Amino acid sequence: MMGFMARSAARVLLTALAALSGCAASNNGATAMHDQAEAQVELARLRDKTARAEYSEQAVYLGLIRKMQQDGLYFASLAHIEVYVQRFGTGPEIQVMRADALRETGQDQAAIEAYQALAATAKGAEAAHAHHGLGLLAGRQDDFARAVTELRAAAALDPVNARIASDLGYALMRAGALQDARVPVMQALELDARNPRVISNAVVWLMADGKRAQANAMMQKAALPEPTRSAIRKEADRIARAAATRDRATSRQGQPRPISAPAAVAVVAKPIAIAAQAGATP
Repeated sequence: MMGFMARSAARVLLTALAALSGCAASNNGATAMHDQAEAQVELARLRDKTARAEYSEQAVYLGLIRKMQQDGLYFASLAHIEVYVQRFGTGPEIQVMRADALRETGQDQAAIEAYQALAATAKGAEAAHAHHGLGLLAGRQDDFARAVTELRAAAALDPVNARIASDLGYALMRAGALQDARVPVMQALELDARNPRVISNAVVWLMADGKRAQANAMMQKAALPEPTRSAIRKEADRIARAAATRDRATSRQGQPRPISAPAAVAVVAKPIAIAAQAGATP
C-alpha cells in the first residue's frame, strides 16, 4: 500500500516537473526554475521516505527470521527465508541463516554447499561463520581432521569468537590432540566464562588431562547438574583414551610426543549435547 501511494505521488511530482519545464520558456524563467527545483527536492524526499520504509520492513522481517532460529524453529525459518529472498534479494546475513537452517534440519549436503558458497564470497564474520558451519558438519560426520581445518580457518577470521574457539578445542580433543586443544579451550573460557557449552568443553579438557580437582571445582562453581557432570566424565574418559591411542601410534612411528596425563577425544556434538543439558543454546 505504501509503495503504491509513493509511486502515485512520484508520478504527480514528475508531471509537475514536466509542466514547469514547459512553462520556463514563456513565463518568468527564474520563478519556473525555482519551482522546478522545489519539486525535485520534494521528489527526492519522497524517494528517501519510501526507501526508509522498505528498509524498515526488510529489517523487521530479517529480525523475525532470526528470532525463529533462536527459538529453534528452523523448518519454519526456511520457508520465511524463501519469501524474504523473493522480496528483498539475497545477501551474506540471509545466506548464513539459510545455511544454518539447512544444517539444523538435517540437510547436510545442501548445508555444505551453502556454507561453501558463502565462504567463497563472504568476508569477515560471515566467512568465519561459514567455516564454523563446515566444521560442525565435519564433526557430525566424525571427520575430525577436516573439522579442525575448517574451525582453524574460522578462528583465524574471527579470533575473539568464544564458540568457534571452544568448538576448535573440542575438535582437537576428538582428533586426539589433547595438548593442542588447551589454548583454544582456555581462550574460549576467558572470552565467555558464563557459556555452559564453553564451560563444559573446558571441564572435559581438564578432566581428560588429569586435572580432576580443577574440573570438579569448575563444575561446582558453575552449578552444573549431576546428569551434566556424569556426561562430562564419560566424555572426558573417551577423549583420554583417544589421546592415549594417538600418542601410542605416533610413538610407534618414531615421532615422540610430549607425555600427557590421561588423554582424551572430542568436536562439536557431545559438548553441545552436554551444554544443552545445562540449559545452553547451541
